Amino acid sequence: MSKRISVVFCLMLAVAMAFSTVGCAQPAADSAASSAPSGDASASTEAGGGEAITLEFWDMAWGPAEKYPPTAEAIAHRYTEEVASNVTINYTNLPWNNNFEQYSTAVASNSAPDVAIGNGFMPFQFAVNDEAADIGWIVDEWKKEGTDGDFLEGMLDYYVYHDKVVGIPFNYDPRATYYRADLLAEKGLQCPTTYDEFINVTKQMTDKENEFYGFAFGVVSDSAGPFSNYATGNGGMLYDKDGNANINSERNLQVMKFFRTLLDEGCLPEGIEGYSGPDATKLFAAGQAAFCYKAVGDYKNAVTTDGYTTDQVKIMPPLKSPSGVQKAQLCVNGYMVFEQSAHKEEAMKFLKWFSENSADLWDQEKGAQDGFPARLSFMNELDEFKKDYRQEGITKILNNGITLCYPMLNGSPSAAMAEGQKYDMIILQAALTMDEQGMKDTLEKLNNEFQQIIDEQD
Repeated sequence: MSKRISVVFCLMLAVAMAFSTVGCAQPAADSAASSAPSGDASASTEAGGGEAITLEFWDMAWGPAEKYPPTAEAIAHRYTEEVASNVTINYTNLPWNNNFEQYSTAVASNSAPDVAIGNGFMPFQFAVNDEAADIGWIVDEWKKEGTDGDFLEGMLDYYVYHDKVVGIPFNYDPRATYYRADLLAEKGLQCPTTYDEFINVTKQMTDKENEFYGFAFGVVSDSAGPFSNYATGNGGMLYDKDGNANINSERNLQVMKFFRTLLDEGCLPEGIEGYSGPDATKLFAAGQAAFCYKAVGDYKNAVTTDGYTTDQVKIMPPLKSPSGVQKAQLCVNGYMVFEQSAHKEEAMKFLKWFSENSADLWDQEKGAQDGFPARLSFMNELDEFKKDYRQEGITKILNNGITLCYPMLNGSPSAAMAEGQKYDMIILQAALTMDEQGMKDTLEKLNNEFQQIIDEQD
């Protein structure tokens, strides 16, 4: 995700219990703030007038420490200088380690920030206990202005939860399969387009005597979901269209068999079931793998620090899956406003403005993000996204993107639980180590567990 987090089930339940306890004993909110609908910013003061307001804005380490935080803070301060002189923005940049626990502790102590940018599922996780404010006013304003089309199709619907807009897209952090186009060409091979072609090509590329492998990917820590990516692209990994658990499906079994066939044909490194994401990336960077699964934003490293060119390393378009679906999974990260905020109306006005005026975060001389902005206008305007290595990701992945929750249009809290409990890792390890019956048993067990989570969370 991702910057995406993994939180074990017991911790998540403990946090949820803490929310419930705090919710019963929470001090009464400011009467003026609580009387206005959280999605209505009409009561906000006009720019340059009204009482002094301070908004707490928490963000994450999306780019280099020497570039991203100061650029984000400077943009936030522009709001005071250009739009609302009575508003002060306190900007805080958080590390990724234990970030969800930091937010949870703040919520439990009634000291949540007003505005935040977190991991992709954070708005849903806090929405379960009504800690995420409804920011539908922002989307309504964009629709009135005719600017709601500045996002990929369906992405403004993604953060709708129980008829509330609990977030808006900030960036995309997709994953993809890279390949050595130059080495395939030397063998007279084309980039594969189907599962069978992929197995055939990786088998022909494998040369174990010289420690060269067809395909490398992470399974355990920092793996970023190779199974979930391929399974989502086969018509959905977690849900059916109505939001019910659909893990125990023929489509997921097909993807498990796909990975198992790669193993049985000798296309994968020894001990692949214990590989982390960096293990696979290092193997590919060292010229010891023909294909590798990793972050799309990492492409610039492959063609700069790793010493390759865009002719040598390319991104493989999504394979046409057995179901006929040919899509890539997008990891979406979003903005949110916390319900605890005493200034939700002003927080929404600031958030709307920040979303519209934050292009510098992706400028490589300023914010230097590796991900992709949610706003299409930023990608159209910035020279960074006209470069070959960015266009590879845009044309092949973003333009064919669906989320982990597909075939549902919206996200859900239960998806965060599936990610936190590492369903991707469990299923992929089962595919690489078990017989077919063991694979089926794993899918059935997780499906039953996941349906219970859906019933409790969604």
